[in-house]
Amino acid sequence: MPVIALGMSARSETPEEARAYFRKGLEIGYRHFDTANLYRTEPTIGDALEDILNSGAYKRDELFITTKLSPVDTHADDVIPALRKSLSNLRLEYVDLYLIHFPLRLKSIDPKDGLLHEGLFLPLDLVNVWKTLEQCVELGLTKAIGVSNFCSRLLGVITADAKIIPAVNQVEMHPGCLQPKLLETCKKLGTVVIAYSALGAPNYSRGLTSNAVIESPIIKEIAEKHGKTAGQVALRWSLDNGAGLVVKSSNTARMAQNLEIFGWTLDEEDLKKIATMPRFKLQTGEMWVNQTTSPYRTLKDCFDDWYD
Repeated sequence: MPVIALGMSARSETPEEARAYFRKGLEIGYRHFDTANLYRTEPTIGDALEDILNSGAYKRDELFITTKLSPVDTHADDVIPALRKSLSNLRLEYVDLYLIHFPLRLKSIDPKDGLLHEGLFLPLDLVNVWKTLEQCVELGLTKAIGVSNFCSRLLGVITADAKIIPAVNQVEMHPGCLQPKLLETCKKLGTVVIAYSALGAPNYSRGLTSNAVIESPIIKEIAEKHGKTAGQVALRWSLDNGAGLVVKSSNTARMAQNLEIFGWTLDEEDLKKIATMPRFKLQTGEMWVNQTTSPYRTLKDCFDDWYD
């Protein structure tokens, strides 16, 4: 699995712009592309993949495609049909990695705002959902399976009687959101942590924005020391903490810069300085919690301590 994925979540892009973005990513050097049913970009990527693979420009095994199970399909009976639908959208016989997008089961969700209320939650059985993902591997629909936005407790729930340990757990992680407990849990399981919002999500959708990472005087000082950009320092921090990355930028120069984080590393002094930065989290999870319909009554039910 390539350690850096190009995120294919759609914000304001048209399908034509999304296809061009995918092709530009290939041209720059990305080989891992991260999408999801919820992003509504699978058909667009499928169009581009069909053209590229039919042209012979790339072989299927040269590309790594990740997609995710929608929270409206987080039920054992819905997993296989949902993955088959994603494969149809992507014009593929298999994906390389299939993730449970959220440890939630919902009646519906608006991908534009993601707002949740008590009437949207449905009963959730993560153990049987995971067992069905294992069947997806046996059926050859995906090469590997994993999760996204899972805490240590929920990883324990699905792995207690699992045949396949999650290959990946994709979570928010950046110098303001350290995730020490979750990193340790995943290390023990042999699960790779993939960091999203690794730059603190500047320009992220739904108002979940912060420039606290890339505008940090500490990050800027370290960037100048190494002759790198602030973004490259923030991304390198995730790598140095054992995590892979999902990155997204509409700027061609920054798309290339996001791949130029190898061949150097942060030193001990850098890491100590970064450890003093203010803590913040974009995905607070407060909408996941209620006292009636949600499977989670408190934030500790669904999130680890992320700030130490």
